[in-house]
Amino acid sequence: NEYKSYLSRKTIMAPITLCYWGVRGLGEPARYILRYSETEWVDDQKQPNKETYQNYMTKEKPELYKKGFHLANLPYLEDGDVKLTQSVAICRYLGRKFGLVPKTESEMQRCDMAEQEVMDFRTAFGRLCYAPDFEEKKVEYLANLEKKLAAFDVFLGDGPFILGDTLTYVDFMMYEFLDQVRKLAPEKVAAAKNVTAALKAFEALPTLQKWFNSKEYSEPRYINSPMSSFPGN
Repeated sequence: NEYKSYLSRKTIMAPITLCYWGVRGLGEPARYILRYSETEWVDDQKQPNKETYQNYMTKEKPELYKKGFHLANLPYLEDGDVKLTQSVAICRYLGRKFGLVPKTESEMQRCDMAEQEVMDFRTAFGRLCYAPDFEEKKVEYLANLEKKLAAFDVFLGDGPFILGDTLTYVDFMMYEFLDQVRKLAPEKVAAAKNVTAALKAFEALPTLQKWFNSKEYSEPRYINSPMSSFPGN
């Protein structure tokens, strides 16, 4: 009947929801893909404080399992019947949805390697930022970072993106995670010329100009929890 048809259309047209803490963290690459796509979406951000975290763990997370999120976690993405967790899985899904994926086997191999490499950048950065002995660990981290950036700079080549002029979901991960690192060690990132060129090319993407020129972008935003050793705001 007409009512069922209306409900069906309403379900189909429901915007994508991405839920994560109100920090950049692991959720920002997916936010960038959604901004780039110019699709309608809901940016559901939870305040990064102890009270909200406790409420999420005791009340909201158990409800996510009931809603069909079999590996309930943050970030999560809901797109109609699609219910996803795990930040990389979400980026891969959005990449397929919006045509931001490699096409050939060799391109897939290159993107697979780059994807894991940029996750290594984020993992090492995250461990440092949440370490109680942050200042002590920072010295060794920066020494290792310089080597990792130099190797990635050679891998990236003339770019500007991982597949040259072809943009993929991995570039969104690369931009965000290396931009986070840049907040801590701007001189180390600046020394990697190809990486710097890639970040600049990303910031020039036409459909992201609204975001990069927005008040929200220009205001301080937490990279990590305000309770971490390096919130990055």
